[in-house]
Amino acid sequence: MKLRTNCPYCSQLRPLEAHLHELGLVCEYLGNDAPCADIDSQRTVRTKTIGDWLKLASQLDEVKVDAWRFENDAGYCGTFADRVSSNSTHFTLYSTALTRFLFVSSALEETYRFVDHHYVKLADKFNIPPKVRPRTSSIRAASLVDLMPSEASPLHLQHRADQYRLLFARYLKDHQLEMSGLQYSDEAKLGYSLHLVRNLRNHIAHGVFPLLPNPDYDWGTDFDRDELIVLLGQSCRLAAMYMQMLLHQFNTGFMSDEYSYCEDGDGPEFDYLLEHCTVGYIASLHIKQNFSIAGAFDYAGRPWEEAEK
Repeated sequence: MKLRTNCPYCSQLRPLEAHLHELGLVCEYLGNDAPCADIDSQRTVRTKTIGDWLKLASQLDEVKVDAWRFENDAGYCGTFADRVSSNSTHFTLYSTALTRFLFVSSALEETYRFVDHHYVKLADKFNIPPKVRPRTSSIRAASLVDLMPSEASPLHLQHRADQYRLLFARYLKDHQLEMSGLQYSDEAKLGYSLHLVRNLRNHIAHGVFPLLPNPDYDWGTDFDRDELIVLLGQSCRLAAMYMQMLLHQFNTGFMSDEYSYCEDGDGPEFDYLLEHCTVGYIASLHIKQNFSIAGAFDYAGRPWEEAEK
């Protein structure tokens, strides 16, 4: 399945790397923390840690694979040498996409833990017996998404989630892979696609995600490398939008030293950032717009620049 490049909804999105970086900066500016109780321990989860993983994913350029490292090219024919060089390109593309998704998955895992105590409060409120509650924070987070009002959803999240289901269905069919934890899911609800992202992460962690041979030289696979790379990229995009939804709903405002510094700052650049970097911005930061935290202190083209001319 090829994604439509002229989709009126998808065309409104920032480039993936910019989206991830902006969300990472928001997490840093929030500076929130929350308790998280695991089975036998308790720790504090910080939005800054979520942001660090997202910024790392956004700044990732290339994970280079050198297929020649253990090859001796002496006496190799040109055709074989071309194939080895092509393998370097193929597995570099694969490794880069996989690594970015794993970085985003680490941010998503921390987001699960950050909001987990809200599920516990909700389950207590509605007297849900402990034995029927999901045991993991990842499945609980999807349950939280299902319980949130539709207006809490970032713009076009439903569209992205629906498209992702189609892409993921082909991935499962072509590679005959199984999913877990779906006894708590409802395909009719928004949180279902978050279950799919979780399962993709599990496939990679358990070593069953397909490592396809080089499609330039090996044939016979319907779901080729490019489509798997698209799947990984769209998983990053969708995970980021779910993180936006959860962080927008469950935060305690901008509490970081970085944000306090801006509040104490004297100058139009600080006023400009504070005017736009609000809690409401968390839900819309994936959309193309003039404002970004990353560019807030870039003086070129800012409103006060125009006023001084």
